[in-house]
Amino acid sequence: MPFDPDHSPQSRKLSFAILGTGFSGLCMAIKLREAEFDDFTIYEKADEVGGTWRENTYPGVACDVPSHLYSFSFAPNPNWTKRFSPGEEIWDYMKACAERYDLYRSIEFGKQITAAIHEGDKWRIDFADGSSARADFVISGLGGLHEPNMPDIPGQEEFAGPSFHTAKWRHDVDLSNKRVAIIGSAASAVQVVPEIAPIVAHLDVYQRTPNWIMRRESYEYPNWAKKLFARFPFIARAYRGFYFSLLEWRFGAFKAKDNYVKRFIRKAFVRHMEQQVEDSVLRAKLTPDYPVGCKRILISDDYLPALQRDNVDLVTEPIEAIAARGVRTKDGKERAVDVLIYATGFKPFDILESISVVGPSGLSLKEKWKDEIAAHRTVAAPGFPNFFMLLGPNSGLGHNSVILMIEAQVDYVIKLVRAAAASGAMAIEPDANAAKAYDRQIQNKLQKRVWAADCGAWYVDEHGRNYTLYPNSVRAYLREMNTPRLDEYKLMPADASIVPQPEAAPERSPV
Repeated sequence: MPFDPDHSPQSRKLSFAILGTGFSGLCMAIKLREAEFDDFTIYEKADEVGGTWRENTYPGVACDVPSHLYSFSFAPNPNWTKRFSPGEEIWDYMKACAERYDLYRSIEFGKQITAAIHEGDKWRIDFADGSSARADFVISGLGGLHEPNMPDIPGQEEFAGPSFHTAKWRHDVDLSNKRVAIIGSAASAVQVVPEIAPIVAHLDVYQRTPNWIMRRESYEYPNWAKKLFARFPFIARAYRGFYFSLLEWRFGAFKAKDNYVKRFIRKAFVRHMEQQVEDSVLRAKLTPDYPVGCKRILISDDYLPALQRDNVDLVTEPIEAIAARGVRTKDGKERAVDVLIYATGFKPFDILESISVVGPSGLSLKEKWKDEIAAHRTVAAPGFPNFFMLLGPNSGLGHNSVILMIEAQVDYVIKLVRAAAASGAMAIEPDANAAKAYDRQIQNKLQKRVWAADCGAWYVDEHGRNYTLYPNSVRAYLREMNTPRLDEYKLMPADASIVPQPEAAPERSPV
């Protein structure tokens, strides 16, 4: 066979398709370029980077993780304005990171992905505009929560006024002096309600189950603190490390047995409730009857006072149907509504709602996940070579910053890519037996956590399987992901070896 310079052992270069420009996609691109894998393209459906923080623009949107921890460890921002930054400021940070690391030249905007199909030795990525692209590796940075979850309530289509999800906020709808109903009372609702309650004529908040709510205690950083963080980066790192350790401590709330952390949170909840809610009847409605940590623990200083405004009602009677001009509950009452807002969260692992991922066997990821959603080491699935998911199944958190999980996953994926390159392999994927063993390990540990209690948490599916949360601390995850075990993977030989890449950059502190 004649020598082909384009397929010589030292000429094959790796190409990457990164899906999405949220924190996951940006981190993957930054670290690939740092590792000198520079042949990558980031595909984004919108016209700007940002993911969740670009999409969610509802009043009061903010992060419930301290700003200095909810940011990249390698790109600290000394100028955060508040302890808990508003969404727009987080979005600005992400755009600044894309600019700082020269990512815009590698992004194709307006690319709505419809399918990723493995053909031959590459992946074909199809887009809604009819175009397609090819790459050796596909890395999903779409995360597990980006498709709004709309509840199935009879009569929704008959409602005559504006209706929308908090993730698709209608800024063209003026709520001033309107009768507004919010369906849902969890994370987004506790941020929206205090913002709109002062301007609406009346607000009904429909609560299915109450939440454990802690004080937020946010504050603005004075200029001297920002200057201190900028001039002495080690102080900013120590400050970040303090919050990391503080939030790691909260993991104790997720253990099934009673412990000091649970007791502390219960006492803090009761104290917060007694300080802000005088009415014992309302306090009873707002007090959970399920264990601490079984559902997401919320933080807010102004939600409870907002519920006690003269123009706000908390409705705990289940909804029966939505009518043209109101919401009817099962007690027969119909409350008049001009604008209907859904604060009902997101569909877990909805990556498959809009994208078809098909492996070389012709089996789709949706078919593979029909009975059990699972990912090996939270990032990969057997039968889908060179396909990785950031913030994949069982990598969610309820107590700390998911940015830490993203960075660990990105480093892990790059190490796997290096292993494939060094061996001259064409592809790498998890061994099916290793993946099953890992899933059993994860599920067994989850049964020892509070999420196994039947409290209706979105973390758990109708079969009682938790495929969203990681069952251990972030420290445990960082240790687990630090060094990939190659015996858990299959390396598929190629006719031509892949150019070995430079050695990895030195390890950085996770916090």
